[in-house]
Amino acid sequence: MLISVFVYAEISLEYLNSKPKSRSKDFMIWQYLNQNITPEQADAAYEQVDSIRNNKIFYRYAKKTKKQKIKQKLRCSKTRNLLDIKDAECLNIAYHPKKTINYSKKQRKKLINKLNDENSICMLKLQNEPNSQQAYVKYSADSFLEFFNKVGYRYRNKKLNIQLNKKFIDSLSCSSRARQFIKTIVNTKSLYNLQKSLLLANGEFLDSRANFFLGLNHLNYKNKAKAMDFFLLSQEKALTKIDRDKSIFWQYLVSKNKKYLLKLVKSTDINIYSLYSSEMMHTSTRNYFYKMDTDKNVSPINLNNPFHWDKIHEEIKNASQNDLFILAKKYKQENMLPAQAYILQKASQYRMHGYLMPYDEYLKGLSNDDKAVVYALMRQESQLIPSALSYSFAQGLMQMMPFVTNSISKEIKNPISSLNEMFEPKNNLRYARHHLRWMKRSLYHPLFIAYAYNGGIGFFKSYLMSGKFGKGEFEPFLSMEMMSNTECKYAHTWPPVRINTWPLEC
Repeated sequence: MLISVFVYAEISLEYLNSKPKSRSKDFMIWQYLNQNITPEQADAAYEQVDSIRNNKIFYRYAKKTKKQKIKQKLRCSKTRNLLDIKDAECLNIAYHPKKTINYSKKQRKKLINKLNDENSICMLKLQNEPNSQQAYVKYSADSFLEFFNKVGYRYRNKKLNIQLNKKFIDSLSCSSRARQFIKTIVNTKSLYNLQKSLLLANGEFLDSRANFFLGLNHLNYKNKAKAMDFFLLSQEKALTKIDRDKSIFWQYLVSKNKKYLLKLVKSTDINIYSLYSSEMMHTSTRNYFYKMDTDKNVSPINLNNPFHWDKIHEEIKNASQNDLFILAKKYKQENMLPAQAYILQKASQYRMHGYLMPYDEYLKGLSNDDKAVVYALMRQESQLIPSALSYSFAQGLMQMMPFVTNSISKEIKNPISSLNEMFEPKNNLRYARHHLRWMKRSLYHPLFIAYAYNGGIGFFKSYLMSGKFGKGEFEPFLSMEMMSNTECKYAHTWPPVRINTWPLEC
């Protein structure tokens, strides 16, 4: 078993050589590069990396290798004073628009003459322009929006809060970066000139989420009729069930017409919008399961092993819908329950949703409400797969980040001796419970805990302290939608039944 190997031994190069390229292998390489190894061993390990864009791995590798080109790349990327760099290749690596915010026009022109990367040159030219629509209109939509999204909020607030006309706003709609542009503006109170400009936008060429934020922007200006138009357009363009449901829900909030709630009651997705509608219409959510038939055999596959889960996940990705039902039967053993549920949800095209409650033995002593929070987060973070691993190497059931794990290890008795032990449900939930207890001291509401758990307590506290979740016609829903870290907004859809034990009033 993978876990038992690493509790007692360091990761070896031989072990890495035996594994296929994958995110799981990258995680092992990242740990291996932190061990006492030779530069040659570091080179051999890094050659096997699957995602070469993962900076977490590159930074560790650059410290171990003797290859001067790699070390130079690291030095260049960390250099703050670009004017001291003479080598063009190094300058291309080091350049970022944020680094030249305080430079003079003359200094930027000097950099333009040194750089050979067209995109970086374009960013510098944009920074040298007077802050006006007339200056920016000569650049492509992609270039302007990349510039806007990269320069950071301080520069945007100081320099880019300008009035734009309808023609310019509509010209930006052709870019894939338009959604982030719109979302940033609507979420930033200080960009009031740009928010007014967005009132002129046409959503025809924008995607569902961009149209949704344009709808919110109109609501902020009390334009309910226009907001309804954009929410309807968002619904029509929605590619996911939750985007569709969200758009319908906001049509209800604006109009108070219960016909929209009746639409949501029929949704095959289980989310906060459909749950709220079911409660308002006094109906029950039925398209979920909380237990499954299993046999008493034990599968030789270990779900705590990320490499084993990689193989299963690849099977699932390559299976047809009919094959998925057959695959679910293959993993009918009791120790494969989360994998079976994961497969059946996909086989049903997510018309049925699994709300299993395994690992209950590790949640003893918690109240039912606290258990509900843990299960909601667990399901959202990992779909109950104990060896789930994110791109940033968040681990296991509760997707614990390594830096959080290391911090908690200094505070608890009998800490783990290897990060790989975090794929064990017992350890992952023990650490997560400790982390949640710490959060609960500052955040009284489970909804807030869900946000802070995913987005970080610092991010959420600053959001809360900025006056959000106050009084208002569309609260608390407007504050929920305006949260810039959207990933943490949907971790609170447990259980799929009446939710009035957790009132949403602020």
